[in-house]
Amino acid sequence: MDKMKLATADFSKEMAKWAVWYMVVMVALYILLMLFIDDSGINGMSFFFMASGANRIFMLVVGILTVFVFLERAIQLGLTRMTFMRAVLWTGVIFTVTLASVAGIISLILGVMPWFGTQTTASGMGGPVSMVLGHLLAAYLFYLAGFIISIGFYRGWFGGLIAIVLGVGIAVAIESLWTFRTEGVLFELNMISGASGNIFLTLVFSGLLILFTIALIQSLMRSLPIKIK
Repeated sequence: MDKMKLATADFSKEMAKWAVWYMVVMVALYILLMLFIDDSGINGMSFFFMASGANRIFMLVVGILTVFVFLERAIQLGLTRMTFMRAVLWTGVIFTVTLASVAGIISLILGVMPWFGTQTTASGMGGPVSMVLGHLLAAYLFYLAGFIISIGFYRGWFGGLIAIVLGVGIAVAIESLWTFRTEGVLFELNMISGASGNIFLTLVFSGLLILFTIALIQSLMRSLPIKIK
């Protein structure tokens, strides 16, 4: 197994531990809301729908932790800056899909019980396919935004403040792209302000935003000073 795969597996295992605690808290919060809050809007909501927004914030936090938690471990494995970056990026892909899949499975299990909701999208918003696609892309970009913030603060407070501005800009951009209403599952989107004309263009713009963010991370990583304790 090469060093990047080894690092990706190592980082993924560590993140999985964080995800277990996060999911336990989310499930407990969801159950409490369903059982003790009498509101039709909340009671019809599926676990996946509730978790989709929280997952973005969790991914942002995980991204912010990456450099501080994993860089020293990467140095011990003999990774270069670029190999470390690629391992973090691939770990993010794996973690994003895994987190969404676990949330989906939990949602299906809870959905067969009469006390819990099954609504996966907000009224008038995109269908389930576009909901899942938007969730995956947005969660991953929030993770990348967190990675940028992590790099910035590793450099120092001033770099961290600049990185926060960049990270917030990226998060706002992906949120704006996926803010839409639709009459169908994939096409015929009636857009709210800020989103593109249909799902294909939204995917294209999301892909371009991911590429831009990765290029920015690559540029920042090349000149990242390594602090050895």
